[in-house]
Amino acid sequence: MKEYKPIILSLIKFFAVYIVLIAIYYLYLNYYQDILKTCDPFTEVVAKQSSLLLNLVGFPSETHHFNQENYMHFSINNKYISGVNEGCNAISVIILFLSFVIAFSSGKIKTLLYILVTLPIIHFANIIRIAFINYVFYYYPQYGKDVHDYIFPAIIYGLIIILWIIWIKYFVFVKNEK
Repeated sequence: MKEYKPIILSLIKFFAVYIVLIAIYYLYLNYYQDILKTCDPFTEVVAKQSSLLLNLVGFPSETHHFNQENYMHFSINNKYISGVNEGCNAISVIILFLSFVIAFSSGKIKTLLYILVTLPIIHFANIIRIAFINYVFYYYPQYGKDVHDYIFPAIIYGLIIILWIIWIKYFVFVKNEK
């Protein structure tokens, strides 16, 4: 049993961090969606940043929120394209990512620095993902469902797995060299 102790402790840490963060996230969502009956602020920011990105590259887009809805309306050239909801904001993916990194932490400073560097990468990748999905929905609607359901989840989860591999290979299992 001694030889499995590090793995068991890492799994316990993973699930503990995951459960705590998911609980906090659901309380956050409950407050905005069930009590205030509105879209949560982070989802709104993600939608607006995705629209801004499309505008910066020459595709006129905008987002709107209507009372009592828990999502943002996304439009290109004044045509409604999609609803950006809490599932689009990548917080669930970020919670999964953080739980893993913390479970296999490699010192507080190194772990904190890795998190501070990688979270903006994940966030920006998600902004690009939402912008591109809406671009595809507008210009190539026949591919929209496949892009939304298969290609971009594979890309965002692929990014998470690559960042986990980097974490383990270059920060957790690093041999001290003198």
